[in-house]
Amino acid sequence: MALSVSDLGSERNGTDKILTLLGAWQKEILDFTTQLIAAPSPTPPGDERQVAQVLVDHLRGLGLSDITIAAKKPERPNVICRIGGRDSRAPSLILNGHIDTQPVGDVAKQWHSDPFTAEVRDGRLYGLGATDMKGSVAAIVYAAAAIARTYPDLPGELLLVFSADEEGGSTYGGKYLAYDYGLRADAAIVCEPTGIDQPWEFIAPVARGISCFKIKVKGTQMHSSLSDQLPSVNASVKMAGVLERMSRELRIQAPHHALCPDGTPINLGVMLHGGVTYGVYPGYAEFAVDVRTIPGMTQEGLERDVEAFLDKERREDPQLDVELVFEPLPVGWTPPCEVAADAPVVLAAQTAARQLLGSDLPLRAMPAVTDGAHFAAVGIDTIPAFGPGLLPLAHNANEYIDVHNIGQAAQI
Repeated sequence: MALSVSDLGSERNGTDKILTLLGAWQKEILDFTTQLIAAPSPTPPGDERQVAQVLVDHLRGLGLSDITIAAKKPERPNVICRIGGRDSRAPSLILNGHIDTQPVGDVAKQWHSDPFTAEVRDGRLYGLGATDMKGSVAAIVYAAAAIARTYPDLPGELLLVFSADEEGGSTYGGKYLAYDYGLRADAAIVCEPTGIDQPWEFIAPVARGISCFKIKVKGTQMHSSLSDQLPSVNASVKMAGVLERMSRELRIQAPHHALCPDGTPINLGVMLHGGVTYGVYPGYAEFAVDVRTIPGMTQEGLERDVEAFLDKERREDPQLDVELVFEPLPVGWTPPCEVAADAPVVLAAQTAARQLLGSDLPLRAMPAVTDGAHFAAVGIDTIPAFGPGLLPLAHNANEYIDVHNIGQAAQI
């Protein structure tokens, strides 16, 4: 079904009323973002109940009461709010944001303020999840509230989908909603940040996928004092050799894609493990790899390319005992996501951006995985990323979002 700005109503004054409401609600949107940040929801360990309750209470306070909690596990709630839908023939649109964050992690001492107490400095709102993506969640909520007040009989259906577990692979979030819960719509926009150097850099009709696997090497575990007395294979040394050669020689076959000119990043050694302790000759070692995949790639093709490299290593070193093991789904393989550049939802996003930002935004690929992969896999025309904030600030100390960008997101 066609989606356009006119689907919100043919009267220009309706659009103007929505934008006026959102302009008047700037302080409320900012305050709500601070409430979301103050409700910790890091994955791991994975528990979105507190932030989900803040979200549900606020939706109800704004008069949005058609709310469903969809949860594979009680502590991993997804919040779905429906608006309109009186005409089942009219189009339906999902606006999506995830409500979990990465943990503060090892950079806690680098924060200049409490990560869970949002603080405004120099026009920026600092706090864990500010850009990834609680600012965007707040913008979605207020945009929906403005639409609902302006069009109480909205013929189409707007679904606000606030997903859990995006940072952990979406097993309890987007993947569960798409495959088990049965979430469906004509189109979706995942409102992840699409700024690298500056906010609102591009619209992403494509997002790279991810495949994670381990290279496991076996050796001879024994008393280390005997390593010069008995035949032995040092698993850690063998692993190091494979890792170094893989960095030089591994070739992954990937089709050309106009929006993915950088191809397929292969991130070697994102985790390493080897040996037991002093006095024990290492009999096992492993390293982890994540590959950012692009449209046209398959897990079978990736496995074939890695095994071809390992087979060459085995032939050259008969002592090498090495194995490729993919992680369980969805981490082992989350497919890339793509929607046609001329799809109605893309054209609508371009029109809205042009009207609100005053310029045309280019189409580019989202470097990271989003929940859009799961929505697209069940037939929903999905923009996997288009939202406020800067992606490099995510998962880092002193994460922030420009206050102005949150208001812009609501209006777009």
